[in-house]
Amino acid sequence: MKRPALAVFAAAAALTLAAGAGMRRSAPPDFPRLAELQTGPFAFQDLVIAATGFRASAADLAWVQLLQYGAGLEPAGYEDDKSKPYTYMKEMCLRVTRLDPSFHRAYLYGAGFLGWFRGVERPDEAAALLAEGQRRSPEDPQFSLYLAALAYKKAGDVDKMIAVLETAFDRPDTPTLMKTVLANIRQSRGENAAALDLWLRILANERDAGEHARARLKIQELRVLPPGPKRR
Repeated sequence: MKRPALAVFAAAAALTLAAGAGMRRSAPPDFPRLAELQTGPFAFQDLVIAATGFRASAADLAWVQLLQYGAGLEPAGYEDDKSKPYTYMKEMCLRVTRLDPSFHRAYLYGAGFLGWFRGVERPDEAAALLAEGQRRSPEDPQFSLYLAALAYKKAGDVDKMIAVLETAFDRPDTPTLMKTVLANIRQSRGENAAALDLWLRILANERDAGEHARARLKIQELRVLPPGPKRR
């Protein structure tokens, strides 16, 4: 079992991403060769479905299983090393994206977990996911943006990391997951007024409906806290 708070957050984020529109390209993807499919417990299943011409359907199934994993359900063969939470997050994401590289939300979902979740933080794995997404879909600016944010994080320049994440906050293709990450970073720095503003913007955006219940709770919490330093 995963840490309860993290599992609850993951489940909410997963539902939000699943409901999001525009995260998958409308143009047919340039599928990788079957030999590039991710190895692991689902390899035979994926190969059989993909070889019969249903790669998008196989990716949909892999996506659902990825969300279940993010919510704390470990599939057979992917039992976590207890000293390394979400041991197989990168592999589970690559399983989805190598079946269907237009599944951009899988890259971003995994990068959010690996790059920013407390107790998980493995930025090199997050960067590897984003780099593969960028290589396969160089037209998508989200990959370079989050790679820059990760670089600032690794360098210890939190102010610049936040500034980069802020530039993407109101983009229609920004995952709700990353918006909540930014709001939590603001609160962790005592910037409660700035965090409150972000949660209010999440609550006002129908694209973020999956996080509206949590946003209401955070807004109540933050409204009674000292505002903290002004937004930088």
